[in-house]
Amino acid sequence: KMKILVTGGLGFIGSHTVVELQNEGFDVIAIDNLSNSSIDVLDGIERITGKKPLFENIDLRDKSAVQNFFSKYQDISGVIHFAASKAVGESVENPLLYYENNINSLVYLLQELQKKSEAHFIFSSSCTVYGQAEKMPITEDASVQPAASPYGNTKQIGEEIITDVAKVTNINSILLRYFNPILIKLINGSKISNSSIFIIKFFKKIINFLIFKTIK
Repeated sequence: KMKILVTGGLGFIGSHTVVELQNEGFDVIAIDNLSNSSIDVLDGIERITGKKPLFENIDLRDKSAVQNFFSKYQDISGVIHFAASKAVGESVENPLLYYENNINSLVYLLQELQKKSEAHFIFSSSCTVYGQAEKMPITEDASVQPAASPYGNTKQIGEEIITDVAKVTNINSILLRYFNPILIKLINGSKISNSSIFIIKFFKKIINFLIFKTIK
């Protein structure tokens, strides 16, 4: 089995991703510092999947903690990176918090993955990289515009870092630029409803990438 690390694994999108990965037979480790989530989500995941994922309470801004984590779990094949500060307004008021949290944590993860002979990395980016789009509706072919907030800028910078690293390492990467997701919280172990079927297709794309995609 492939072992996958999901950062922000107890958060809104992260917890649903953990569920889908476990349902597909992956071994999953969730990292979360619980700053914007609850430890009770682990029980919800277990109620749905019949299995509680491995969990580590780690602040990814702590470089030594990240290094120790990868030393402990050397068989990780891929990372899905959701952990990030994400409020546009807050990023305007406290930009350094966003640059520290969103950029440093990304760099520390990539530094560990580049030590492997091969690894998969999925980055939770954002539609904010399109800025004030020139045309509507926005498609993947739309050009990246100047960021309208520090939050958006961290996503643009993150994409640039990943692109540069992927050119010179064995890290296979993909950037997810999605809009507002619609999901059901897992804190009470609720099953995913028909209203979330579209997002399940999104998770299937992630899983397909983890198994088959080799093009950077």
